[in-house]
Amino acid sequence: MLTAATHLPLNHQLPGWHRSCVRVGEVSIGLNARDRQDIRLSRELDAFQIESSACDIELSIERVERLRRLPGKKLFDSGSLWTLYESGSDLTFDFTTPVLGRHPYKRLVVNREFSVARLLLNREHLLETDEVYPLEYPLDELLVTHWLACGRGVEVHGCGLVDHETGGHLFLGHSGEGKSTTTLLWKALRDVRILSDDRIILREQAGRFWMHGTPWHGDAGFALADSSTISRIFFLEHGPENKIQPLPKARAVAELFVRCFVPFHAPEPLDSTLCYLHKIANSVPCYLYRFTPDASAVETILNFYG
Repeated sequence: MLTAATHLPLNHQLPGWHRSCVRVGEVSIGLNARDRQDIRLSRELDAFQIESSACDIELSIERVERLRRLPGKKLFDSGSLWTLYESGSDLTFDFTTPVLGRHPYKRLVVNREFSVARLLLNREHLLETDEVYPLEYPLDELLVTHWLACGRGVEVHGCGLVDHETGGHLFLGHSGEGKSTTTLLWKALRDVRILSDDRIILREQAGRFWMHGTPWHGDAGFALADSSTISRIFFLEHGPENKIQPLPKARAVAELFVRCFVPFHAPEPLDSTLCYLHKIANSVPCYLYRFTPDASAVETILNFYG
């Protein structure tokens, strides 16, 4: 049995090993491999690169001759690229695509704390000359969201922006509810920093909640390695006019939950995430915002703050 804890070199600076690191939402990932090509970062992750000798998640990367489908207990099937299995004390994510056949082209083995992991690349599908990005989406997001689900934070569907006068605004919404529209309206009308137009990480620091940009952007293409405290949270809905409605805390938690990324394979991450969402709703004012997709939507928020 492959176990992440026993196969990752504890000394990440071993001779002949190469290393690179990224940080998303204050969650750091260290990539370690014998081949420098195997720690390559995608264009989206380049802006999130850091230097660190020890990261929250340590990932070793190696190539193996072949990978076969696992016989173990299946915990979750994403319906697309990955399937989660239970493998002893560890968890295993197998990544497959019809283009490459039924067997995994890569496999992630990780401990239950999501602190130590091993990524196996299948030589049958990934040639030495291929350009391989070990943290290629969705693997990077899976690592971060599962690490956060241990009571450390949460990722949400949202547009996070920082206005030079009124501070940090977080607009949450499902696909089609106006995140990209809101982003582009504010960018056109105000002096703002856009942390992300689709996915934001929320974390607590010194008693305040912060929103962090991620590389997983939406249609508008904004992804910034930056963060800000949150003044208010607005849940977006299209409407005939602009209207802001305060939400009771219980309703706010429910609205947050349906717009967040939660591992569904076990009760523990669900419970931890719900507790975290209660803390957010108790700390940050939450509102339902029905809006029209024009300049008046921005003016309504500015007048609300005023």
